[in-house]
Amino acid sequence: MRRPNRLRLPFVALVVGVVLALGAPGVANAAGDDGCPEPSSGDAECGVLTVPENRANPASRTIDIPYAVIPASIQPATGTPLVVMASGLGQSAVSVGQHVSRDLGFGARRDVVVLEQRGGSASTPSLDCPAVTNAWIDAFTSTDDTVEAEGTAVGIELADCLAEFIEAGGDPNGYTIAQTAADVVDLRNTLQIPTWTLFGSGWSSQVMSAVATLDPAGSDAVLIDSFSSGATDIKGEAYSALRASLDELSTRSGAQGTDYAATVAQLAVDFDDDPFSGPVTNPFTGNQRFVELEGDDFVSLVQVLLTDPAVTSTLPLLFDRLEAGDTGALTPFVVLGADAIGTINWGQFLTSTCLDQKANWSADPVAPESPAPAEGEEPVVPVDPPLLVAFSLADAACGQAGITPAGRTAASFSQPTLVLAGSNDPITSASTAQAAAASIPGSQFVSFTGAGHQVLDTSSCAVETAVAWLDSPGADVSAVCDHDDATTPIVTSSSVHETSRAASVVRAVDEVNWFELLIPIIFFGFCALWFVGWAIMLVVRGVQRERLGLSIASGISPVTGLAFGGVVALGMVSATSTQPALALVGVPSYFPLLGILLAIGLFALIVVWKLGSRGAALLASTGVVIWLGMLAWFAWIVLVPS
Repeated sequence: MRRPNRLRLPFVALVVGVVLALGAPGVANAAGDDGCPEPSSGDAECGVLTVPENRANPASRTIDIPYAVIPASIQPATGTPLVVMASGLGQSAVSVGQHVSRDLGFGARRDVVVLEQRGGSASTPSLDCPAVTNAWIDAFTSTDDTVEAEGTAVGIELADCLAEFIEAGGDPNGYTIAQTAADVVDLRNTLQIPTWTLFGSGWSSQVMSAVATLDPAGSDAVLIDSFSSGATDIKGEAYSALRASLDELSTRSGAQGTDYAATVAQLAVDFDDDPFSGPVTNPFTGNQRFVELEGDDFVSLVQVLLTDPAVTSTLPLLFDRLEAGDTGALTPFVVLGADAIGTINWGQFLTSTCLDQKANWSADPVAPESPAPAEGEEPVVPVDPPLLVAFSLADAACGQAGITPAGRTAASFSQPTLVLAGSNDPITSASTAQAAAASIPGSQFVSFTGAGHQVLDTSSCAVETAVAWLDSPGADVSAVCDHDDATTPIVTSSSVHETSRAASVVRAVDEVNWFELLIPIIFFGFCALWFVGWAIMLVVRGVQRERLGLSIASGISPVTGLAFGGVVALGMVSATSTQPALALVGVPSYFPLLGILLAIGLFALIVVWKLGSRGAALLASTGVVIWLGMLAWFAWIVLVPS
């Protein structure tokens, strides 16, 4: 059954970018220090690992893969080094070392070694294929073709790119998890490290499992976050994990009879009938365009949003607003989903996916056949459930490119292993991670309530647990701390004034986007300067024993303006301390009342006029323009329905 094409957003591909994963070690050598990419630890030592492109091909050329060694923050290091890669296939590890070593604290007493991915943008050669990226993006910006046709177009470009890659002497068959695992082993030998600890998260958990199997003597322990076996049907798992995550959210809502899986399915039907339309920024070009979001896209977006516990807490309110017909509420969530697309090397991603993962995938879900209608009744036409369309696109692309799947050797190792999982992981469910952990002798499985995908980024208890385990691999760390710390209170309509524009302000602050913040910057700058001048004037006139009546009253405007800013800032800080993603759905419920402070400040400008001087008149007239501008901005962001 052909599905109508949807104008799909890049955020759908984030699902695949997060969830899709992909013989004997060859001789490797390290080039000289090339300098570390930013951001990185200032004392990191960097180099380039040179390895065969395909160890199964004696005629294979060599490739260069950057690496970095971040020394332990407490010297001398007392633990074995920790080796890590980027968690997502096609992503760069440029910031991974700093995050793991310093932010998570894993590098306090041990060195952290970071290796880039073969074929990645930082490696030479790179499997970066601009035409593939463009075709992938086009699949989300055209309504002319079916999903299969769009995936076929991507596959045509991928085949052309790989043909050029082969013509230049490359061997695409070398870009597999097995070869990547051998890279890790070669790096250990190159750095002359007798043994180290392996850390894998998401896709890289499969790499590190393969390393533990390939090099048991060189790896003393394995730490895994969001784990799934290499033999897992990751596509089928993504569908079942999404359902399990929505079921958990339904239970958390506390409302009897709530079924968010059914809600999402119905909303998908609604979006098929009446697509969402809104602006999104192309992460590669930086240009904005309007795109449409239909049922498949919406479901894929929901899966992405569920990976973050803070964002998850806002989804019940989002679903309520969408059911009421307020599709504009989806805008800030769409922006969230579009961000990560620009961090992935799509040529590398699809090549490795086709080699390592595609063979294990199940077919797209379809509706069961309807029973034969009774005499005189109209037949019921079955409606297929919504798709996680990036899987379907990759399915078609792999088939069109003609990439033969590589053989996978099942991981089998017995080193001390800790597997961390989030109970609300919509990509790799906790039950799947637990089953995978059970296949590892002596492993320990710890789940964290409310945590999503990549638990260490959403639960401080998970970090504390991992640090305790790294200090003593194999120790029982099941009760180190409260496993519920990732659970964020669900945002309710009574606690928030609903608006979809507040998120853009928070985003502008985070990105230091002065242009979007120009009006409040001018307003608060004006108030601050006025306040300082007013305070100096009061001091001078007080010393001179002059009457201060109107002079004191002339400061009402700057005082109320600064008070407004202070209450807004403190209010958002306080609200987001317990509900970090609140701005996606609105602002604290009392925020509309803050407009009273702005109104008081505006009317108080009359006092300044009454001072009678030319300077006071200029100050008052300037103040009127600035106050009206700020009132209009505040009304647009907070008061006008959005």
